[in-house]
Amino acid sequence: MRITISIPDPIARRFQAAVPARQRSRLITSLLERELAQREDFLASACMAANRDTALQNDIDEWQGFDDEIGE
Repeated sequence: MRITISIPDPIARRFQAAVPARQRSRLITSLLERELAQREDFLASACMAANRDTALQNDIDEWQGFDDEIGE
């Protein structure tokens, strides 16, 4: 897949000077994979912490206990 991104000119020039043309996509992919893994790990940790929160679970149970039907 091809995507278009914007990079500030000074960084783009440094990137072009430092990374050979045939290695740029591979480097960007590697950097993205690393960053995405860190973000996914953070989200998974936050989810596990929320799942361990008994006060939150009690609130969820209480809200789910309400009857959804509107009485007349």
